[in-house]
Amino acid sequence: MTWKKAVLQALTRLAKRHSSRIVTRQKILEEELDQIISDTQTDGRTPGQTLNRILQDLRDEGMLSFLDNKGTYGLLFLGNPDPVDIARDYNPPPRDPATIHRIRRDTRIVAQLKQQYEYRCQVCGHRVELKDGYYCEAHHLRPLGQPHNGPDVPENIIIVCPNHHVQLDYGALKLNLNELLYLEHALNQSFIDYHNNEVCS
Repeated sequence: MTWKKAVLQALTRLAKRHSSRIVTRQKILEEELDQIISDTQTDGRTPGQTLNRILQDLRDEGMLSFLDNKGTYGLLFLGNPDPVDIARDYNPPPRDPATIHRIRRDTRIVAQLKQQYEYRCQVCGHRVELKDGYYCEAHHLRPLGQPHNGPDVPENIIIVCPNHHVQLDYGALKLNLNELLYLEHALNQSFIDYHNNEVCS
């Protein structure tokens, strides 16, 4: 079984067990990591880091929302797990099938940049400390896919904390090379200009 499928199944079990769409990374580690390792037949030494990557991929695909910088997630892919505060005669809204097309990203580039910055946000310097390491995210200045069609290259990627990632995604934060706390790889000014002029508009 793939890691993604195993993690999705683990998140579903957690949501049903606790009757909540809100789950924490700590709960996944405590209650489901052994099962995920068994399902995926993992023999690596860093399953926690693999879990972090899968959770970020699921967030990027719109299946999870990142609720805070302490590893709390909202599940967006589940049916209602019957929490006790919902009436028994509750009828969920109708659902339409959808097809998701995911852009193939070069995960090696992102992994290298995260290590280069020691998982610190280039904007504020913060890094999220987890039980088995650190967590940060990668943001494409000129977004991938339609209508932006940005490239998946280091010159278009900035390493950020989850809070600044949301601000950048929604165009709530403009960037200036001279104001970044950390800049150890070349960023293309045209991609920064695109972010500031198109995404932030």
